[in-house]
Amino acid sequence: MIPLSQLARFVPQLILCVTCLTMHIFIYPTCSLVVGISEAVFYLVCGYFVSHAILHGKKKHSDRTQLLSFLLMPTFAIILLAGQDRQIHFSIKVKKETYLRILQNTVTVSLVMVVLNYLRVFITETETRKMLKKSKHHLGPGLARTFFSFLEMLTKREHGTPGLENVLARYASSEHIHIHPKVFILFPRNTSQSAGSHSWMFAKEKEYNLPDHLRRHGPVQFTFQGTIVHSYFLNGKNRDIDLAVIKIKNTETKKVYYAAIAENRPLITLQKMKNMHSLRPPFCEEDFQLQSQIYKKNLTSLIEEDPACRDSFEIVDMQGGNGDFTVKIYDRVTAANHESCRKSVN
Repeated sequence: MIPLSQLARFVPQLILCVTCLTMHIFIYPTCSLVVGISEAVFYLVCGYFVSHAILHGKKKHSDRTQLLSFLLMPTFAIILLAGQDRQIHFSIKVKKETYLRILQNTVTVSLVMVVLNYLRVFITETETRKMLKKSKHHLGPGLARTFFSFLEMLTKREHGTPGLENVLARYASSEHIHIHPKVFILFPRNTSQSAGSHSWMFAKEKEYNLPDHLRRHGPVQFTFQGTIVHSYFLNGKNRDIDLAVIKIKNTETKKVYYAAIAENRPLITLQKMKNMHSLRPPFCEEDFQLQSQIYKKNLTSLIEEDPACRDSFEIVDMQGGNGDFTVKIYDRVTAANHESCRKSVN
């Protein structure tokens, strides 16, 4: 038996539904109500399945979602038999215009749902918590803590590391350049296995520097300069600090900046887990999206709460807006330079 405390949560929704149904019954005939509900159910269910196919391909639906497909045939039949007066006529001959209208409405609703899903309008904090309760994988917080420990060690010169400031200073001195003092951490929009890695950045150089890309995203070219590698010893093993360095150039002003990027290895690990068939239970797309969001949120909080790391690292979220990480980094670097100039003048 469901506790009364849980039932009380649905009282506002029940009151709203009953009120709407009552008003509809008083104003329109009962058949009109059946037709209206059938249209709403049919177009929403069709829109969901079509948008799911566009966004996720052949990915299997859940059992509860598959049950929705049984609603399509009866609701479709009611829509076909409904006349312009919104009454059901069993003797009516279905016109060609009716099929075209149904197809047009289905396509319209599907496109709207694709856009809304792409913009993540339906993903709220409440929905994320519900998904987390059902998920069999809880990797995000642990990955964030592990990666933050590495960043903290690098910043605070632990385990024989020279410190991030010295690593960047030595590289800048040897290359005779000025490099931005903060190291950037990327969260790419796409979910390929290598997104965010150094090889992925190197491959993006050719794509991002094409004239068409520069016109659409902004006049910012970048060159993958290579990596800064520094060895250290931890837990009985030799390990490497590996930072990518990129050169960013504004093609209009000709100004050049240099910035370092830390490889987001925990995110790459999550991306690779999606294609590991040996995992039981399997790590699906929903698990990846959920855990990557949790990982990003936890890592951001850990960096912001630590003064040393907050001054040394900055997250570049490519999930929304302009997906070109070089433009985002360019904007951050120029904003920091302007702020530094303003403070020096004052």
